[in-house]
Amino acid sequence: MSEIVPLSLLVRGDSARVADVGGDPHQVNRLRELGLHEGVSLKMVQPGRPCIIALGPQRLSLRSEFEDQILVEVQRG
Repeated sequence: MSEIVPLSLLVRGDSARVADVGGDPHQVNRLRELGLHEGVSLKMVQPGRPCIIALGPQRLSLRSEFEDQILVEVQRG
């Protein structure tokens, strides 16, 4: 069963696929340049502040305001 939730609801070790990245167009573009865009798979390394996600071998540290603007599709159970 898959569910679409904000990135902020993932727990350590959760894997998900990005469903949507919202917010300021300049910030969305910067995240895209860093590899975070719709359809990309990620893994939650460290939830909270700072939030650290893995995009393949790359790690990104995100500010808390981005966590609710990034929607992900997560597989649970």
